[in-house]
Amino acid sequence: MASVFLLAPSASAQVDVQHLPNPIAAPNPLTTTISIFRSNMQDKIMKSAEAMPEAKYSFRPTKEVRSFAEILDHVGDISYLLCSKAKGEAPPVKPTEKNSKTQIVAYLKGAFGYCDGVYSGFTDAHLNDPADFFGAKTNNMFILTQLANHDALHYGNLATYLRLNDLEPSGGWF
Repeated sequence: MASVFLLAPSASAQVDVQHLPNPIAAPNPLTTTISIFRSNMQDKIMKSAEAMPEAKYSFRPTKEVRSFAEILDHVGDISYLLCSKAKGEAPPVKPTEKNSKTQIVAYLKGAFGYCDGVYSGFTDAHLNDPADFFGAKTNNMFILTQLANHDALHYGNLATYLRLNDLEPSGGWF
């Protein structure tokens, strides 16, 4: 238990609270909070995609897991899928095979751009609107938070893959 208390001061010292986004005063603080988190993850994922050399896009630490390229492609697929569910329409793009870093990065940019448009069209009043999550009836807030959670999960994979290839992931606490 003592180690937890010893780590707490060093963790808080790394957080520059003066520069953290503050959604409290935003007209739609809940939607803004989700958007800030998602935007942060998008930025880290895009920087990871750019940092990994194309020759390493096929890297996978073990045969049981996705390659670096497959993770990025999956993130793009899920972004299109979940954002279209939140918007109540079919995904605007069908998943296709991508054979280069350039194609994968372009696909990610397109998926993130589409989601940015979906997020920007939402207000806090829309968050409790009904939505379908693979057959489960839920609300838009659930879908949007699952999307941000999904991005964070896979950014963790990407950061690990970069480190295993002696590359430094972009990051910081926020």
